[in-house]
Amino acid sequence: MRTEPTEPRDPTERPRVFVHLLPCLIPHGALRGGVAVVVDVLRATTVMVHALAAGCTAVIPCGTIEEAQRVAAGFPPGTALLGGERGGLPIPGFDLGNSPGEFTRAVCDSKTLVMTTTNGTRAILASLESERVYIASFANLRATSAELAVQFLKKDHGHPVHIVCSGTEGHISLEDSLLAGALVKNVANVAHGSLGNSLFGNDQAYIVLSQWLQVEEYLEQRPLWPLLEVGRGGQNVLRIGRAADLRDAAEFDRFTLVAELSRDPLRIVAI
Repeated sequence: MRTEPTEPRDPTERPRVFVHLLPCLIPHGALRGGVAVVVDVLRATTVMVHALAAGCTAVIPCGTIEEAQRVAAGFPPGTALLGGERGGLPIPGFDLGNSPGEFTRAVCDSKTLVMTTTNGTRAILASLESERVYIASFANLRATSAELAVQFLKKDHGHPVHIVCSGTEGHISLEDSLLAGALVKNVANVAHGSLGNSLFGNDQAYIVLSQWLQVEEYLEQRPLWPLLEVGRGGQNVLRIGRAADLRDAAEFDRFTLVAELSRDPLRIVAI
């Protein structure tokens, strides 16, 4: 159940970063006037970034299979791709599933991807009351962090940033909280030069940052992908035989693009 809205913030306050470990944990009305960053490491937002990097002109997120089929049918033949999953598996009749490795230049170039997934696309649609919505993955972590810091924190535009984790089947996910923590740290370093208390908007931001700072020590000697295997989402991916997806999802800064949701019509594009 969503909580009641908090008191309005003083518009002269320095903007803060909030983390919401599930879409259902976003307080009612909290995103209005702010900036949302949606993460679904395994695997929707990772796939979206890969698809845009491979040449897709846009990604259209849909909440249901039927909506995705209807939207794709409205494009000229050969110009749209249907992608997504249910239960982690490709949807019958769709062109592609939800594995980053499927989204190659040969498949994606100049196409529009129409996509529906169990968690990620729904989290995006739950964030529409934000002024702007970005799509983040480990594959574009640095680019997304820099965009947030420069546009909204360093220039003191006053927009709070809300990192929205998609979760897995209604549960908080390890991999999304890790990426959220990395985003919080990177934004803090660029915008504030430190991890000062004035940055954090809620306890969830502290929690994911603390977790990420510990994981950074782990990453000094090991790659990220074995850690992704531990969580519920990683176990689900392994169960369906998609271990390669974990390695793709764990690759840092493979692309320099920033992915943003545009409106009218609703679509995600590279900026």
